[in-house]
Amino acid sequence: MRQVVLPGPGRCEIIDQDEPPGGPGHVVVDVSVSVVSPGTERAILLDRPTADSRFPEFPGYMAAGTVRSGAGLPAGTRVAVRRARHADVAVVPARYVRALPERVPPADAAVWQLALTALLGLEVGGQRPGEPVTVVGQGLLGVITRRLAVACGAPHVRVVAASAAKTWSTRTEPSTVFSEPGRPDGGTPLVVDATDSGPGLAAAIAEAADGGRVVLLGSPRAEQAEVPLQQLHDRRLDLRGAHISQLTEADEERLSDRFFALLEQRRFTIRDVLADYPAHKAPEVYRRLAGDRAFISAALHWNAPRHTPGRPALVARPMRFGLIGCGDIGIEDAKALAAADEAELTACHDPVAEVAEETAARFGGRREASVTALLARSDVDAVVIATPHDTHEPLLTEALAAGKHVLLEKPVAQDLASARRMVELAEAGKLRTGILFPTRTDPRFCQARAAIEAGEIGAPLGVATTYFTDKPVAYFLGGISGRVSSTWRLSKDRAGGGFLIMNLIHQIDAVRALLGREPDRVYAETAPLTTAAAPGIEDVVSVVLRFGTVVATLIGSATVAGGRGMQTRIWGEKGEVQLTPDYSLTHRGTPGPADSPAAGAAPTAIDLRTWAFTGFARAVHDDSPVDVSLADGLRTQVVVEAAYASARLGRAVCPARLLEGGAP
Repeated sequence: MRQVVLPGPGRCEIIDQDEPPGGPGHVVVDVSVSVVSPGTERAILLDRPTADSRFPEFPGYMAAGTVRSGAGLPAGTRVAVRRARHADVAVVPARYVRALPERVPPADAAVWQLALTALLGLEVGGQRPGEPVTVVGQGLLGVITRRLAVACGAPHVRVVAASAAKTWSTRTEPSTVFSEPGRPDGGTPLVVDATDSGPGLAAAIAEAADGGRVVLLGSPRAEQAEVPLQQLHDRRLDLRGAHISQLTEADEERLSDRFFALLEQRRFTIRDVLADYPAHKAPEVYRRLAGDRAFISAALHWNAPRHTPGRPALVARPMRFGLIGCGDIGIEDAKALAAADEAELTACHDPVAEVAEETAARFGGRREASVTALLARSDVDAVVIATPHDTHEPLLTEALAAGKHVLLEKPVAQDLASARRMVELAEAGKLRTGILFPTRTDPRFCQARAAIEAGEIGAPLGVATTYFTDKPVAYFLGGISGRVSSTWRLSKDRAGGGFLIMNLIHQIDAVRALLGREPDRVYAETAPLTTAAAPGIEDVVSVVLRFGTVVATLIGSATVAGGRGMQTRIWGEKGEVQLTPDYSLTHRGTPGPADSPAAGAAPTAIDLRTWAFTGFARAVHDDSPVDVSLADGLRTQVVVEAAYASARLGRAVCPARLLEGGAP
């Protein structure tokens, strides 16, 4: 099995070793995710005296996965696991395993052990419904405590920390208020110190209302701390300790029942503050743990694909990316960079400084105050441009002038004139440029293209694609996450259009690539967006593409209640191949050997982006073609522009004429 080991102070490795033997009353779990406990594991890593480290150390005690074998639970049951080391297999007594409620993310359930500590602290502190709470310290235990306090009835939680480095994690919580140390409101009756430090205890005492309770939570890492006994006496403060070692088995069961009930009721989550890393990047996680004050914690994924399917890994240094734009798509790119084998995030910029700070805190790197400062960094090899469409040309120009490779979010630009100039600029230099169409990395897409090229369905006859989703109005006012505020998506001049250029462009690109040719003509109809005042922004789209004898029909909308997502199928004389939602290949007549679905679960959107970043890094390293060049992206955008022209003119349009700069 694979396991994290700390061979000495400040060092982390991944090693292979034998699985521990199972025994009576034990459960063997194939771990999918393990969560870093920053207080304990940082103390061990840095060999603090109170950690009592004995190297080599095998850290970790929070995980989730599926049962392989053991007492009480059927094989395949999704479970949370306590006292499980960072490894891809855990063998633990049955009492340390709990079945996950349906639809609960594994990482939320994995923090079971720390949740017990937090719930014990709130119980020891005598939390009362309707009573406000202050939590001092905003590491992982502090975040868990404040969220459980709200779930257990606190009307609001005041968050206090020594610095603002981790305040990004409070931004989306209406019941949480961050403030600097001090008692402008006279303090709260219950204060929980989750800092593991002497100054933290002093701050907690200062934050308490006279006559209040102060709980010292978890395992303090300071060798000694001054306790203001006179202040405790004069202000009638009750100082209490809460450590999981105080719990009896019956108490553990009772508090565990409470935690899993909150998970099932969806009243608690921690998933959003965990940075995702494939397990083999654990050394990078521990480097951040040692020195990054904004780092809260990480989820190590043990079953994440390590490499783009079918391609060997490189041993070269990871490509270092700067991220320009940290909104809804930018944060997805940051997640993917954290998970990529041969790429990493070293810098990010966004006009909204807090959004860039949050991105850096969660996924690494450093926030830069300007694009110019980011491009001047010597540890940035390439940039990802994830900004409004009308900014693509100036940002690409500046990045290439600074000597950086560029990977661009689709489309190339907001209009064809700008897109053509960008392609000319990219092709005139030696730096690598590409555009992100993540579907091109999807194993389902790759299988379908291989099946078509091998003649499995015969000569293609038709393509049918639907893309139905239901985006809230907030999407058009900044993004679904609510992290930024901007109306550029409602501007024809800035965005270039609506659902067609924003979303259906992915399916147009996929159909082009699958058939391996360009459409001869395009006919389209569109209907405007009705949920917001946005002239020229379409919502309902129907496009017919003619590829010689092949007819492709694409239909989509962003306002379909209960939208079913994407469905794509291509049929021919001998059979049909379906890409999404599940891959399948069906032969006409007697089923053949290829009549079977793709193996494994469908990849996530982050998986696809991860593979795209890895592929781009390899293309630069090998001096090989990128997955999708800007010129290729331009040809997809020409089809989009032909569809707009067709909808405007009421007739079919030849995209080749537009590509050559002619009239539609």
